[in-house]
Amino acid sequence: MNARKLSGETLLKTILITGSIGMVIGFAGTLLTLFGGGSVRVEYLEFAVALLLFLVMLIGAYWFVVGEPGPGERSQPKKKRRFP
Repeated sequence: MNARKLSGETLLKTILITGSIGMVIGFAGTLLTLFGGGSVRVEYLEFAVALLLFLVMLIGAYWFVVGEPGPGERSQPKKKRRFP
């Protein structure tokens, strides 16, 4: 398997997982805002949902940046060009 293709698959998995979790949490926050009423308990719940969404974004960004490269990306030394 190509190392470039493997890193593309990892990127796609990261986007799909964090994106789907974020969309579910965002949708729950939207429903709470529209139909939750105005009580203090609902406001605290909306704040907790917003913090959870922020946490998902932080974890997704960390996973995207710090994730391990594919097996072929770091094990192969760079070839030096030799002049005649």
